[in-house]
Amino acid sequence: MRILEVEVYGRGGLAHYVNNLSQALALRGNRVWLVTAADYELAERTTLPSNLEIVKRTGRHSGKSDHANTGILHRTGRRIEALFDAFAVTRLARRLDPDVIHFHSTNSIAFVYLSLFRRLRAPVVYTAHVVTPHEPMRMEKAIWGSIHRSVDLVVAHSRFDRARLQEEFGLPPSRVEVIPHGEYSFFEQSDSSVSRQDARQSLGLGPSDEVALFFGYIREYKGLDLLFEAWPEVVAARPNSRLLVAGDPVQLSQERLAELRAWAERVGAAHRFAYIPFSDVGRYFRAADTLVLPYRRISQSGVLYLALSLGVPVIATRVGGLPEMLQEGVNALLVPPDDVPELAQALIRILGDPALRSRLADGGHRLADEHSW
Repeated sequence: MRILEVEVYGRGGLAHYVNNLSQALALRGNRVWLVTAADYELAERTTLPSNLEIVKRTGRHSGKSDHANTGILHRTGRRIEALFDAFAVTRLARRLDPDVIHFHSTNSIAFVYLSLFRRLRAPVVYTAHVVTPHEPMRMEKAIWGSIHRSVDLVVAHSRFDRARLQEEFGLPPSRVEVIPHGEYSFFEQSDSSVSRQDARQSLGLGPSDEVALFFGYIREYKGLDLLFEAWPEVVAARPNSRLLVAGDPVQLSQERLAELRAWAERVGAAHRFAYIPFSDVGRYFRAADTLVLPYRRISQSGVLYLALSLGVPVIATRVGGLPEMLQEGVNALLVPPDDVPELAQALIRILGDPALRSRLADGGHRLADEHSW
């Protein structure tokens, strides 16, 4: 087949997902074009299959996103550029004439792209990495209903999301396919020469610290504040425990970001409130004893698959599609959402039990192997 994969961000979870998917499709003998951003994060990462071509077509004028630059002129310029990008990618799709167009987005700009793609010959597949935005938006139901209903097939990552697509948006079963997220062992290549000791030293951590990691985009629904609330109880029980926080504070106001920075300082967390580039990700996971996902809500989590693939045991909340794949005591510890005492107790348990961490890491590896691309 001739497949056009479209992902317009060029970095972060979507870029990582689509890169792995595109390579797997190409290795199965398909001709694949991956359309992405001009400053594509993975451009020099690896040698590509000969039948996979990276086309850096979006965001050519604005460059890398700068979440500190949130002025109205900047935001307006980005939106105008996104519209021009959508028309440019549609022209490219018309010229390439693929057998199928596969689009990935978590942004309402998907409505524009998919409306334009419908004018082309090829059927359109849309992977719903989120069913609706995790932060409320105006006309949410109407916009996302239009997105989901405008394509020939919607891919969901879990039965939970498939049920939402059918119940909330009326999609028939024939229009929704569940395909789980893929594993992320390709992160083993990032900073692969850095030892655990060197990783810890570079992040301001000690060799005897018991390190809990919070990683990924920092947004309200991900519950970092709940982790901060739980942490004093953890330190009281495990004096050597240390919290490591790393991620881009996307969509947070400057006031809220200042609050979280101050909170991180109060609990003694090593923290980096910034985007972590691909080449640096492995260092954080190499330094960690456990990954914590205190999410209030979620569809699926690429960070989870990263931890499973890299052998880092996981604490997660029972939300979204996570309980479908994770088993308590086998490959994760599961806690209720918004339950600070239970979160604290899970952290105390896992940090104080190396045998449990080893068992969960082994279970996570097995689960990752089941999610090969």
